Amino acid sequence: MRYQPVIGLEIHCELLTDSKVFCGCQNEFGGSENTRVCPRCSGMPGTLPVLNQGAVRLAAKAGFATDCTVNNYSAFDRKNYFYPDLPKAYQITQFEYPICSNGHITVSDGTDIRINRIHIEEDAGKLVHDDYEGISLADYNRCGVPLIEIVTEPDFRSVEQVQDFVEKIALRLKYAGVCDAKMEQGSLRVDVNISLMPYGSNEFGTRAELKNLNSVKSIERAINYEIQRQSDILDKGGKVIQETRRYNENHDDTKALRSKEEAHDYRYFPEPDIPPVYITDAELAEIKAEIPELPNSRYKRYTKDYNLTPDEAELIISSKEFSDFYDAAIKSYNNYKQISNMMLVEVNHLLNDSGLTISDVRFTPDDIAELVKLSEESVISKKSAKDILAIMFKDGGKPEEIAKTHGFIMDNDASGLEEIIDKVLSENADSVERYKAGNQKLFGFLMGQVLKEAGKSANPKIVKDILTKKIS
Repeated sequence: MRYQPVIGLEIHCELLTDSKVFCGCQNEFGGSENTRVCPRCSGMPGTLPVLNQGAVRLAAKAGFATDCTVNNYSAFDRKNYFYPDLPKAYQITQFEYPICSNGHITVSDGTDIRINRIHIEEDAGKLVHDDYEGISLADYNRCGVPLIEIVTEPDFRSVEQVQDFVEKIALRLKYAGVCDAKMEQGSLRVDVNISLMPYGSNEFGTRAELKNLNSVKSIERAINYEIQRQSDILDKGGKVIQETRRYNENHDDTKALRSKEEAHDYRYFPEPDIPPVYITDAELAEIKAEIPELPNSRYKRYTKDYNLTPDEAELIISSKEFSDFYDAAIKSYNNYKQISNMMLVEVNHLLNDSGLTISDVRFTPDDIAELVKLSEESVISKKSAKDILAIMFKDGGKPEEIAKTHGFIMDNDASGLEEIIDKVLSENADSVERYKAGNQKLFGFLMGQVLKEAGKSANPKIVKDILTKKIS
């Protein structure tokens, strides 16, 4: 039998605060084990949490970035459970009154994926497993790192929708300055709830939860494995057990961890040591105003207003810094297409070869705009523009000054070119005859010979016009 997957996500995102959510310990990735931990974030008796206001502001920004309602009132609760990497045996989170609710993101196939809620909570530590010694060691550095959890409705029906949604969420959070979304470092982790139902049915099956997936590729492989596992069980007349499972990348399979808890298993109750949070409308307006134009809005502007292709727009918005650089360049010279081409092809080529990012370059958006303008106005040739860009990338400098210093300014005087063209045609008479006989590729050869003889100051357009007339 064929089954329809039904999928919902819980996405955990570490917030870009300087300190942890309830204490003053540094919030930073890496470092030696158990060096960024204090009595407060490790839950020692007699300590009290103090809420980091920066975490609240970032959570509100995440809500605005995902079209959620950001609530004026929110409150914290205790979620009671014990894991070895959570020493106080409860987690401070938001249950009854989350900071954000009722959002959505539209994925590439046009499906609206609803966001049920976004709430603030603290992260747990992590266990370091030593298979050789057969032991597990606890590192509490991550305890108390501020998180938001983005909880979706079970609106996904394919792994492609899930991957697209995660990529869009990650990009929006990076633009908003909420989370760096470095999945390989664990700053964005995805839990997948998945069940199957026969095609044509409206009744959801029993779900399994896949914990802590930390790459888009792992999400794809884990979901595909789980679809096959649950399909095999159902085809044999069995029942899927509601449980939490762990995906093993090395074996490409999932293994049961524990039975899946429900809300009542955690015995939530209001957190007695943190007062409720109230954000005024004026404060919310101020927070919202701090968010830059988001990638979905930029994509629409690039494709509709600037006539860039969807692929070009996607590539530009894939990095906020790159997109900001592009926007600054077109303010100086509004040739949207040619500046896009220069950045996506030539600048990206230099960046990829050097391992640098657009933030590291020695030229400004105005310099790129000037370089493209010089090329489009035939002051320099398109080939010279590439050469000038390489000099700018290596040494800095202004395009027009480089063009003058290195002799890239084109000579638009046709009189001097005619002698050169006559000489080239005389020396390559055989190629001329073969071109006239139908070998069209030889025109490019003849053009190349003229430009080689004339030097980099020759205007290719004028050369082409004269060469065409003389051959005719």
